[in-house]
Amino acid sequence: MTAGDSVDDSTGDSAGSSSTGPPSSVDVWRIPLGPGVDDATLGALYGLLDAQERARARAASRPDLRRHFVLSHGATRLILGRRLGAEPGSLRFVRGRWGKPEVAGAGAVRFSLAHSGELALVAVTGSGRSVGVDVEAWRSRGGAGRLAARFFTPDEQERVTAAADAARVFTRLWARKEACVKSAGVRLADGLPVRVDRLGDGAGGTGHSGGTAHSGGTSHSGRTGKSADTEECAAVQSAVVTGPCGPEPGPWALTDLEWPDAGHAAAVALSGDGVFQVECHDVWFGEGTRDGIRMQLHDGCAAVRHRGCAGMASG
Repeated sequence: MTAGDSVDDSTGDSAGSSSTGPPSSVDVWRIPLGPGVDDATLGALYGLLDAQERARARAASRPDLRRHFVLSHGATRLILGRRLGAEPGSLRFVRGRWGKPEVAGAGAVRFSLAHSGELALVAVTGSGRSVGVDVEAWRSRGGAGRLAARFFTPDEQERVTAAADAARVFTRLWARKEACVKSAGVRLADGLPVRVDRLGDGAGGTGHSGGTAHSGGTSHSGRTGKSADTEECAAVQSAVVTGPCGPEPGPWALTDLEWPDAGHAAAVALSGDGVFQVECHDVWFGEGTRDGIRMQLHDGCAAVRHRGCAGMASG
């Protein structure tokens, strides 16, 4: 949220997970928020929102911000409804500990929503671990050093100022911090001291692997490398990050995400030090009424779907 253009909704407590035992899994959905959505679909998604969400949409200062809100929150309801086996419009959101929104009666399902410009990400896990996701458009070249001096630790400041592309490094580090903050459910100011520059990315870090990413049935290393399929996302750098993050002691397992066609930095964090896997999905919107969108979601093949929708497993 470097310029106030990113928003988030996250849910779950910060109960840790041991590094032993089976890995947790996180589904990350990429949602386009651009203008190419017909009025019928926008109206159908708006119809899924509750009274408070509709009021927030109406209060948006510009039409594009209103569209961003309706698309991101409507799609989040569709995704969570499918995961929980519930009607998207019937989901009720309540405030959990530290003010984080959560789905009432969702059990171990946790979610996090973030957007920047015309892209949103929704992260969902059934692990019971608190999840946080962030996405940031790559910053322009100016001001990265000044912002790093204001918000980052001394080591991170040095990392930014020494980089050939300081703005890109700053944006990557900021996305990592926000993901941890959203997982912890604290104020951004509480999470700024958390050091996130020591991921296993060949930059002098000592972090160990925190996650792997899968998309379209292909596994990607959570520590090094990118997807062999340039249409897919990859978890390119991972580590376990120690806190504290405000009142939350940590740790958090943290992974960078990249889509080769996106001008954004993104990261996802889970509470605890246990490894986790990431499944990357794409969302797109088709024409239809409210009922049509619901049916298409359950079919997994039209209004909201991801690559290889024929193999999409319920829940």
